[in-house]
Amino acid sequence: MAKFIKFNVKNSAAVQPLGPTEGILVNVEDITKVTATGATGANAKTLVIGLTGRNSEAGYKTLTLAVSTSISAAVNPTLTSGNANPLVSAVRSAMTANPGGVVATVNVGVDNAAAPKQMYFRTATFA
Repeated sequence: MAKFIKFNVKNSAAVQPLGPTEGILVNVEDITKVTATGATGANAKTLVIGLTGRNSEAGYKTLTLAVSTSISAAVNPTLTSGNANPLVSAVRSAMTANPGGVVATVNVGVDNAAAPKQMYFRTATFA
């Protein structure tokens, strides 16, 4: 298991000092839960990571990542009922991958639309 999980946030509309791709590292030991929000269909989707340890000492309890099928605009992905949530599955896969490694990256894959589109983390908010 890797020591850190990396979330690549891609937003080509970001202006400096933020770049179009920002990597966020989270210590695996600081992750308490992984949940996804958003209704079935083409609605807004987020991935919520519960935090503890050093993050909570700094005042952060969650990391919320908004998901989009575009890196230049907020485009809601389509997810259907009856399938494992690909957002949660991607984090769990990263958490159990890379034995002995330092960093594992979360790759979210494609949505469940009739013509599947690649999903991206568009924004990240610590709260």
